[in-house]
Amino acid sequence: MMSSNAGDDSWQRTALQDGDTPPLGSSAASSVAPPAASPSVSLFVPGRICLLGAPSDWAGGYRRFNSLLPPGACLVSGTSQGIYASVRLHPTHLVLSSADATGHREPPVSIPMEAGALLAAAAAGGHYSYMAGTAYQILTRYHVQGLVVDNYKTDLPARKGLSSSAAASV
Repeated sequence: MMSSNAGDDSWQRTALQDGDTPPLGSSAASSVAPPAASPSVSLFVPGRICLLGAPSDWAGGYRRFNSLLPPGACLVSGTSQGIYASVRLHPTHLVLSSADATGHREPPVSIPMEAGALLAAAAAGGHYSYMAGTAYQILTRYHVQGLVVDNYKTDLPARKGLSSSAAASV
């Protein structure tokens, strides 16, 4: 187990290698294994290419606070490339694993579905920080339980302007 470097031990990440089995009764065992009654849902989230006005799509949210801002417009198209994932409910943790476009798998992590833990994981940076930040926003607004998300295939190139981070947060 690793603790965040921020001096706040309210969240801990558990990294397991493929084939590893966490010890029974350990926090890793209880957080990685999904509840038996929880069905799995398969998802595909496409990337997108913003041909015109890319900042307008997210910046429009500021109009809620300042009605003097003019409405924005953008021209967006979905791509056939994206992120494939299997998702199921988890009662207490956000459990994340992923594969990039080359097939490399990041070690899974488990973060308690608690505001402080998710915020600390988001602030710590790293591969799963964007998803932890998204989960923090959803938790604080909608009071949801956790998820097990296995991003088992990605054919969307990262850092190429195709909104791979936005697709991951969906």
